Amino acid sequence: MYSQATLTKWNRVLDPVFKRLSSQARSYVKPDELVKLGIFKEIMCKRLLNVISILDPCPTLFHCHCFEIGDTCYENLLDCNGLDGWHREPSDPSIRSVRGCRPYSIYIYLTDVAQTDFGSFEIVPGYEEGPLKSNMKSCNITGNKGTCFLWNRDLYHRPNANRSSKKQRILKLSIQTNGWANASIQLKEFKNALTGLGGDDPALAYLLGSHFGNNQAIKTMPYTRTGDLPRIKPLDCSEKTKVPTKAATMLRKIKYKLDKALGI
Repeated sequence: MYSQATLTKWNRVLDPVFKRLSSQARSYVKPDELVKLGIFKEIMCKRLLNVISILDPCPTLFHCHCFEIGDTCYENLLDCNGLDGWHREPSDPSIRSVRGCRPYSIYIYLTDVAQTDFGSFEIVPGYEEGPLKSNMKSCNITGNKGTCFLWNRDLYHRPNANRSSKKQRILKLSIQTNGWANASIQLKEFKNALTGLGGDDPALAYLLGSHFGNNQAIKTMPYTRTGDLPRIKPLDCSEKTKVPTKAATMLRKIKYKLDKALGI
């Protein structure tokens, strides 16, 4: 989707921003800053806009940020439910696009993710309802910087802990149909991004909420799709899930509380 030169440039521009936020285990560059840095327009290349417009003619963002995960991390930062980080996003089952698409997310690796221990992302495919079980097929997504993938947020998913010696960076976009409830698009970071974008790109303005919450919400994104689409590679679903036992979950919760109390 993006050249190595473009990815290197983004990382160079982001370096001083993340250096400023280096004390946080997981730090974020929000949409208004991505616009200010000139990265947002480059993320939204024609290939990506073509994919987005195929899935939903009325798309609006509710996540748009780059985040960095610290190195040598041996516990999953999102393990708040005792499932080793596996979770689904709570959402209204009626929120669908006119083409039946559910809210989805797009990840773009900005650093190499060579193996699971480097903070790879995992998804359980084809399982939108029901509890997580052990021995279910899962996709463990590794790849070089620039690896880009999309998934339905109804699916179980998790980021693995980054046990490598290098920090990990990921660009994340989440999209739903315009006109549905969307608390995120009303946040200051999105409103500032829309203002900072200016008026020269109505398609990107639409994604940032220019038509949200008014009588124009039913209008489609003002974008003429071309035939330029990214090359799609099937995901390897040979991994198996492993749900922790109740005892392991209890011990992990105790450890989490102790670490928090001790400031670890």
